[in-house]
Amino acid sequence: MIYIIGSGLSGIAAAKALVERGFRPTILDAGLRADSDTRGLKSRLASLEPDEWNPDDVAQLKHTGSTSATGIPQKLHFGSNFPYRDLDQETAATFHHASILRSFAQGGFSNVWGAVIQRLGQRDLRRWPISFEQLSRHYEAVQRFISPSAAPMKPSAQSRAMHADLEPHRARLERDGVHFSYATLAVRTIDDESGKGCRQCGMCIYGCPYDSVFSAASQLTQMVLRGQVDYQPDVLVDRISTNGIGIRIEGRSASDNSPRYFEGRKAFLAAGVLESARIVLNSTNHHTVRLRVQQSDIFTVPLLRYRSTPGIELERLHTLCQTVVEIRDAAICEEPIQLQLYGYNDLYSQILASRTGAFSKPLAPALRALSQRLIVAFGYFHSDVSSAVWLSRTDSATGRLQLEGQPTRERKRMGDAVVQKLFQMRRHFQAVPVPLQLRFDEPGGSHRSGGSFPMRRTPAALETNEWGTLGDLPGLHIVDASVLPSVPAGPVAFTAMANAHRIASECAV
Repeated sequence: MIYIIGSGLSGIAAAKALVERGFRPTILDAGLRADSDTRGLKSRLASLEPDEWNPDDVAQLKHTGSTSATGIPQKLHFGSNFPYRDLDQETAATFHHASILRSFAQGGFSNVWGAVIQRLGQRDLRRWPISFEQLSRHYEAVQRFISPSAAPMKPSAQSRAMHADLEPHRARLERDGVHFSYATLAVRTIDDESGKGCRQCGMCIYGCPYDSVFSAASQLTQMVLRGQVDYQPDVLVDRISTNGIGIRIEGRSASDNSPRYFEGRKAFLAAGVLESARIVLNSTNHHTVRLRVQQSDIFTVPLLRYRSTPGIELERLHTLCQTVVEIRDAAICEEPIQLQLYGYNDLYSQILASRTGAFSKPLAPALRALSQRLIVAFGYFHSDVSSAVWLSRTDSATGRLQLEGQPTRERKRMGDAVVQKLFQMRRHFQAVPVPLQLRFDEPGGSHRSGGSFPMRRTPAALETNEWGTLGDLPGLHIVDASVLPSVPAGPVAFTAMANAHRIASECAV
C-alpha cells in the first residue's frame, strides 16, 4: 500500500504521478468540506449561466472574511471560511509576530488560491540538488492537468490598456530592470469533459461555481470516481515510523479522536508546511530543534491609473491576477521582486467605503470613479531577504507547534524603494502609486512558505535529499513546499506541484 497524506495541490500532483506509474495510492486526509448550504449555493450557480443567477445567491456568494494587516479581506469559498477552519485544537499552533495557516479542507488551500502559475528560472534553482531540465518536464506534466486549455485567459480592458501604455517602452523598462507580462493562470478557458470553461463572470475572488479555476478537491473527486485513488477522510496523522520493509502511520479520527493506524510500503507527505513539520518532528529524534520556515514577505500598494476604463463595472472579466511585474534592481534588492497586479473588481468600492467611514455615502460617486482607476499591487520578496519565522515543537503528545516571526527592517526600506521606482516609471505605467497606503502583513501572511526541510545535495540532520527523504525516515517522501531549498518571490504552488510530481514519478517504490 502506498499512502499520500494530504489532498492539496502537492498531494494531488503526487497522486497523478503515482497513477501514471500504475499504482493506486490511498490518500489520508482530514477531509473537511463546506456545509450543505454552501455546497447548495455552488450547485445552484453552477447549473446556470451567470446572466441567469439569482441576485440573492450572488449576494450570498460575495461574502469576505476578516481584513488582514494589508487591508485586504480574506478570500472565502462561496462565503464559507471552511478552508481555514482548524479541526484540531489539541495541536493548534501559537504565534508571535507570525501568521502561517494550515488547512484541514479537502483540497486544502486550492479552494481559495489565486491560481497564478510561473516556472522558476535557472538562477532560482542554483541551490537545488537537481537541474532545471529535471524539473522542467514535470512543470509540463502538471500544467497539462491544471491548465488544460490551449487558449489563455482574456485580460480585462483595463489591463489591455495598461499593456498598450507599457509596450512601447518595454526595452527601456527592461534596461531599468522592470519586466512585465500577462499572468499565466491555472484556469480552464473552454468547455470540455471536465466541466465548463471560464465565463468571465468576475466572481473569481469569491469562488468559481464551474471549477474553471483549478481545484485539487475537484481533481480528487474525479480521480476517486475513475477508481484511480482510494480516499480516506476523517484522519489526522500524528507520526510515522519506518522499518526495514515499510512504514507505519499513527493518527486519530478528526471527528472523535479515536486511534487510526495504517501500514504500507511508502508514504508521501503533503500535509502543508505546519502539519508536515509537526508530523516529522513527532516522528524523529529531533523534537527539540528550532526550525526556520522560509517565507516570502508580502506588501500591498495601490496604483491609480491616469485614465479610467469606461464601463468596466459592466465588463465580463476575470478578477484573478491580470499582470505580473518583476523588478530586478540590485540597488533595491539582490534578489528579484515580484508584483502581481489585480485590476478592477467590485470589492474595491467596498474597501474604499470602509476606509472613508461616515463619509462613504456622500462620497459614493467619487469612490466609484476611483475604483475604476484602481489597481492593487501585491508585492513579494525572496525568502533570502524576507523576515525569519522560527518553528519549535512543544512537549505535548501530539506535538503542538510554536511560531515566532522576526520582521526585518529591510522589508520597509525595500518596499519604499519599490514604490519610488514605480513613481519614477509612472509615465510608462500611466499610473501613480499611493505611498501612504504601502502595507505589510505579518511574516508568513503571504501564503508563500516552505523550506523547513530543504532538499540539499549533501543533506544535514533535518535536511532532505533530492527525493524529499530524511535519513531518520527512509520510507517517507516529503513532497510539499516544506522541501523547497528557498522560497522565490514568484508563486510557489506550481513549483511545489512540479517537484511533488517529480519525486512521485521517479523515486524508487
